[in-house]
Amino acid sequence: MIISKKKYIGILGGTFDPPHAGHFFISKFALIRLGLDEIWWVVTLRNPLKKTHSDFSSRQKKAEFFPKSRTIKVIRIKEENKTIYTVDILDHLKQRFPKVKFIWLMGVDGLENFHLWKNWRKIFCNIPIAIFDRPFYSLNISKSRVIGFFKNKRIKTKLSDKLKFMPPPVWVFLNGLTNPESSTKKRLEIDEKGN
Repeated sequence: MIISKKKYIGILGGTFDPPHAGHFFISKFALIRLGLDEIWWVVTLRNPLKKTHSDFSSRQKKAEFFPKSRTIKVIRIKEENKTIYTVDILDHLKQRFPKVKFIWLMGVDGLENFHLWKNWRKIFCNIPIAIFDRPFYSLNISKSRVIGFFKNKRIKTKLSDKLKFMPPPVWVFLNGLTNPESSTKKRLEIDEKGN
């Protein structure tokens, strides 16, 4: 795993099946709006809430070769052919890099099933979270069970650059600039080209 001297790092985790412009957009937007030093992409072996996945090695390589900047890096966490959960990834990173302040980055569409994630309350209570708007999903943010539970921990968008200094639980919803790309949409396009 890479070793960084940077202090504030955003973590964008997921299956990246496949990586796309939306991942890159969120990463670049987070660097600016949240005042972060770097973004680390963590490609997971599998998502327990999804039925199928492309080959992990293939997804990892695609993410590594996806156009990115010096401030967006793809890191590897040994998973030894088992599912590793977000809460485990965050525990591992905090132990490995105790001087780094991590911020979790996610699209608003991830809120729909966030209450099904392993130890979802612990995730919210252990890392500041930045939630990025996605077309057609932001209207459902008020219906999220997780957001209902942590509704009093939301900060105003104009304070988003202060998120990295705040103790969790704390979260911000960043809207306005959106990118409609999604991995599901990209997989469908790839499947259609293949048939």
